[in-house]
Amino acid sequence: MSGVPPGAPLKMPGMAPRLGAVTPVSQTDLPPIDFMDPGDAQPSICLVGASGTGKTEQLKRLIAHLNTRGLATMVLAVESKQQILATLRPLRISIGAPVRLSPTTSRPATASEKFQRLLAFRDRLKQGAYREHDGKIVGALVVDGLMEVGAIVKAHRLGNMPTSTTGQQNTFRAFDDIGTDLIDLMASLREAASDSGKSFGIAPLAIVATCGEVLKDGKYQPLLPGNQAPTMLPYQFELILRLATEPLDGMTQYVAHTVPGETGYPQMGRWDAKAPGGLFDAKIIDPNLGEIYDKLTSYYRGETAANNKGA
Repeated sequence: MSGVPPGAPLKMPGMAPRLGAVTPVSQTDLPPIDFMDPGDAQPSICLVGASGTGKTEQLKRLIAHLNTRGLATMVLAVESKQQILATLRPLRISIGAPVRLSPTTSRPATASEKFQRLLAFRDRLKQGAYREHDGKIVGALVVDGLMEVGAIVKAHRLGNMPTSTTGQQNTFRAFDDIGTDLIDLMASLREAASDSGKSFGIAPLAIVATCGEVLKDGKYQPLLPGNQAPTMLPYQFELILRLATEPLDGMTQYVAHTVPGETGYPQMGRWDAKAPGGLFDAKIIDPNLGEIYDKLTSYYRGETAANNKGA
């Protein structure tokens, strides 16, 4: 008769313990199992370019395009520069609005108040708010632009700088934290617009942001505060379009680059851009963000082949 106790797992000499011998993990301790639906796929796009390259004009084209599809657009407005978008009647979230003191008096919002509004907006978005406007479902969140959001984060951080043991404020530490704060905020906005809403039965939103550009050390890079944000930004979006203008027969041509490259106009410098491989031309002439949005969405849903280039 075997000397193995009844119910004990059999072991060969030198054999590692069986997984079955490990205490089972409670089902409530496991992450939820989520079945991905191609219909949930929504673009995340960042438009990077210098002033005058058409960033806000592209947003206008996207909003008009979504309107024709019966979808509304939500604009996160951090300063009063959205006049070009007003005629399209998007849902406007005014982060920089004055603080109302009485029915007849108000004062400008402080940097910390604007920062707290950004966090409150993110939390409401995560809970499923702002998903309908003018009788239409909101299909996209537009952030115009990341420079202004970064300025709020920067002003808030510099106003709350950590203090060293000698009582001096550590400006270097604050500067390093600014970029991380901005990227963390952008990532949490994206998460709130996409996966969080599923728990409320709400379809994810597309997210589109704009960002200025600066030439630094021979490279055109996003104009953002902090040391980390310019290099971390591309990881937050599936599509990075580098918008630019080029001279052509005495005229100005508007283009969108989808791959990294180098230019001598207006000054020599390299740039970064990215897109799903083979989906778009390396340089799109006279881009239309509405068409680009459609093509990217169709690609996510398996309706467009990656080698079908163009806009």
